[in-house]
Amino acid sequence: MLDRGHALNTDLPVELSDGEASPATLSPTVAILIPAYKHSVLLTEAIDSALAQDAPFDIAVVIVDDGCPYPETAHVGQLYALSEPHVFYLRKQNGGLSSARNYGIEFALRTFPEVEAVYFLDADNRITPTAIREIFRFMAEDDRIDWVYPNIDKFGIEWNGNYTTEYSRLLHLTFDNICEAGSLVSRRLLDAGIRFDETMKSGFEDWDFWLQAIDNGFVGSNHPFFGFEYRQRAESMLRDSNRMREGILSYIRDKHKRLFAPETMLALEHEEAPRYAGISIGSYMVDFFTDPEAEHRSCGLEEFVRQFWAARTEPETFGIPPFLLWITPAHRDALAQSGLIHNILWLGERLCEKHNFVAIRFETNKSEIGIAVREAGEGQALSAKPFAWMCSVDILTACVDDTSDDWVRTLRSPTPAPNVAEIVISGPFSARDTQGAILSATNGLLATLGAMRDSGYRRTECPRWIWRSAYLPNRTQYYKILRHAVGAAPIMPRLSDGEGPVKVGFLLPIASFGGVEKVAYAVARALKEAGCEPHLFILCKSSYARIPDNEGVFKSINFLADDYPLWGGPNAFSGHELLMGHDEMARAEEIMGFLSGLDVVVNNHVAPANAVLGDLRRRGVKIVNYIHVLDKSGFGRPAGHPYLSLAFEHIYDAILTCSRDMAEWLHAMGVPAAKLHHIRNAPSYRISAGERDALLTARRDRGNDRLNVLFLGRLDPQKGIERLYAAARTLQRRSAHIDWRIVGSDVIDTGAGGSWKTRFEELGITVEPPVYASRHLSEAFAWADVVVLPSRWEGAPLTIIEAQRLGCVPVATAVGAVDELIKNGVDGVLIPDADDGTVTSMLVSALATLAEDPDRLRRLSAMAAERGAIANWARSVEPLTKQLETWFPNRFARPSATTRPQEDATSREEGMPAAEQSGRSEQARSDALQLVGDRPPVAQRELRGYLGS
Repeated sequence: MLDRGHALNTDLPVELSDGEASPATLSPTVAILIPAYKHSVLLTEAIDSALAQDAPFDIAVVIVDDGCPYPETAHVGQLYALSEPHVFYLRKQNGGLSSARNYGIEFALRTFPEVEAVYFLDADNRITPTAIREIFRFMAEDDRIDWVYPNIDKFGIEWNGNYTTEYSRLLHLTFDNICEAGSLVSRRLLDAGIRFDETMKSGFEDWDFWLQAIDNGFVGSNHPFFGFEYRQRAESMLRDSNRMREGILSYIRDKHKRLFAPETMLALEHEEAPRYAGISIGSYMVDFFTDPEAEHRSCGLEEFVRQFWAARTEPETFGIPPFLLWITPAHRDALAQSGLIHNILWLGERLCEKHNFVAIRFETNKSEIGIAVREAGEGQALSAKPFAWMCSVDILTACVDDTSDDWVRTLRSPTPAPNVAEIVISGPFSARDTQGAILSATNGLLATLGAMRDSGYRRTECPRWIWRSAYLPNRTQYYKILRHAVGAAPIMPRLSDGEGPVKVGFLLPIASFGGVEKVAYAVARALKEAGCEPHLFILCKSSYARIPDNEGVFKSINFLADDYPLWGGPNAFSGHELLMGHDEMARAEEIMGFLSGLDVVVNNHVAPANAVLGDLRRRGVKIVNYIHVLDKSGFGRPAGHPYLSLAFEHIYDAILTCSRDMAEWLHAMGVPAAKLHHIRNAPSYRISAGERDALLTARRDRGNDRLNVLFLGRLDPQKGIERLYAAARTLQRRSAHIDWRIVGSDVIDTGAGGSWKTRFEELGITVEPPVYASRHLSEAFAWADVVVLPSRWEGAPLTIIEAQRLGCVPVATAVGAVDELIKNGVDGVLIPDADDGTVTSMLVSALATLAEDPDRLRRLSAMAAERGAIANWARSVEPLTKQLETWFPNRFARPSATTRPQEDATSREEGMPAAEQSGRSEQARSDALQLVGDRPPVAQRELRGYLGS
């Protein structure tokens, strides 16, 4: 090395010792790195601006010649290095801009142990004399700042861009590279290993650099008076990069998948640009949040008004949430406790885009939870006084600017002038919830509007405070950029940080009391007990029939609350109409937003949702399909959801079936065996050991010379209602010793013959309304000696399992997986599937035989009770819980052996003494093993493994 200046001229990277590279007199606090390639003449301006810095500390200037083919570049670098003691000139083989910057970083960190920050200055740009002093002081005064980036002042093609706003990682991810490479970077950031990607030689390598910093928890900040000058010419490397922008961004997004995941961006929105302002009626405290249940900041109404006017004047620098909600704390708590608050915010946001205001109110309904959306306003009357209002900041701004408030004040009247959508939420709410508060939401809205109009910050015109041109988007509009980035609108405001319980969303078309729903509820309950967090999503009918057994199972209940098809679409697969993601009816963006924030989606027969689940899977969500039954068309042709599963098989990470037969069918049709999980059905509700024993004892002790026969289900063709009616009529004519209970309801009217209810009553058989509560179901099964299911097709009916558990003998057609639940002549009676006349004749014969042979009935009843005791959801769902453990090894905590629900029988779950549990379970296992003797070898192995043999 020379005494004055420091020059290294080599075409190979060379390791330099501290003694060789750093004079004893130089102790720089900041190093300015200048990569040089083909800017031989302009390089002098950059170096001169670096040397002209007025700072109270030493600054080293490191020129990295990236193998420039122009000799002049080397001459300039060497000349400055020989003449200026603060200048270091390095030459290396050409490797691109990233390589040159990294080489300079390593040199500076190695050569100057005391350096605290590095500034990147491109060879065609320059900085003003006070730049480094000011920005270093700015960073040193706040240890939360890890890098400082400038506003952009361009010369050549002149432009002055305003980047002055609170730094937003969300904006940096979703909008553009808002941080110029010419930024000051703290040493702690570089010591963490953040470097430029040397494979990126087409541009935007600085964007990737900042994303690495974000991913490691570092945060930047803008200095409004930076002193950075950017040379812009008609053609440049940046313009080349923009021509290849989409390809480069695709690489960046793929590299930083975690950062670009919707849950990451949603969390950033909540922290940096909250979507909702919740104005509390009474206290007028204003909460800023995206997720109302996550920690968030608050302020008083006066401060909120100040922020409103600041956002009007300088919208890209200041902002407020784009959607406002006026509500009392009590009503907000009621929404949270019912699991509806995220859904109401999401729905209100959606409605605010088409309506001036959204009114929200409660109705009491003890039997269901539901949401109804109706049009009001513009002459249409509100149903009742709302307890909350929502609107967009745009409509509020229009009201503030309006010279008259006559229009908005009509919100007080039953028929408001604005276009209003009304959300009516029904559920088990208290009278106080439905009556509203003393201080009404309408008064709160008008008071807020008055505070904004009367504010001292108000201006009739809002001139910009900053002379620079606006470049960044309005902070109030960040939610739109997020929607575009996620590809969903609007986005469910539920945060998911990739930690804690696995969030599992169960999709249902309707939430009534059918078998599909009952299975979904039971699996959700089992997964919750295993440590997951279940959420319910209902896409078609916007109501959830409440079952006491399911209270508290779901963390949230969510309704699409809009017309959504149960089936159909313009495309066809194996004779089945279906939707694809590009179809307008699929409503891809809306459904994607609806299902945001989940780790796993379990689709339970929501046919159109298949069209968009592939996009959800590409974002990291695990997609599970649950198939319950292979239907039949009116001509007896196999049809239904299993065929849709074949059409969309590629998007599923796993497919669950309620029967071994269905799993084998799907495998034979091309589904890989590794995707298939057989989840055996179990009773949909629980009973205590004491209750079950009491009911079984009462059954054994009762003396009854008549056979009690129960039908429990829909009065429709699938359930074989014609067969049941014909059999009952024949047995009535024969004066068989049989008493009947028909429990169910008509699905459709039968036309000239009248309803099935009427026709059964003509036989003297009363048709009782459907029962759903566990107490009523147990009472019905306990009354019955036999339950009949003459169905034309089935899955694995829960009715059979629930009846067997209480010693009620099933008599059923051998369709679907029924023969997996009944061993003919051992714990029930199977009737071969045939034409209606044959099935009816065999049903009559089976019931007449059981009515005349009580000993046979008792034997079947005893074995049915033992078999029914084995079925258990905790054990049934183990294939799914094990799969979840594989997918989420660090988040899925299974219960320990001491806390896991007992598995051998329903009675064991409910706390039977250990000694009795052991005796009964061994007997049940022994009896159950006798049931599989005539099964195929594969089925025997599967069932024996399930029984622990």
